[in-house]
Amino acid sequence: MKRNSFISREQDYALRMTAYLAALPKGEFINVPTLAQRLFISQKFASRIIHKLKKAKITDSIQGKYGGVFLKADPKKLSLYDVLNTIGFKVKFNDCLKKEFKCELKFGCKFHAFWVNEEEILINKLKKEKISDYLLKEKHN
Repeated sequence: MKRNSFISREQDYALRMTAYLAALPKGEFINVPTLAQRLFISQKFASRIIHKLKKAKITDSIQGKYGGVFLKADPKKLSLYDVLNTIGFKVKFNDCLKKEFKCELKFGCKFHAFWVNEEEILINKLKKEKISDYLLKEKHN
């Protein structure tokens, strides 16, 4: 049985890339091919994600042969939700939570209230958790 992931691969990579950039010493940057290689992401995919993050002013870049990308946003203020939302995170635990959904059950459904509550808990947690708490640092031997 195949299951769909709640978080897309692109969203997961965006979190990893942001956490890696947040761990770089202040003033340092990394080129996208190296970043992609270190995080086991294709360079093409990494470039597309960096473009979205840059458009949202989460990252920035220095152009040129010796340029690279760096985290522009403050990692202590940047939430997991901010990053996920930039990459198209549209969480809905159940179809019945979508605005356009028309429920056939006229007598009421207690599951709806459950899903509303659980979704709210998750979103609030994602907004509370900051990238600075998830830094990806390389281990040096």
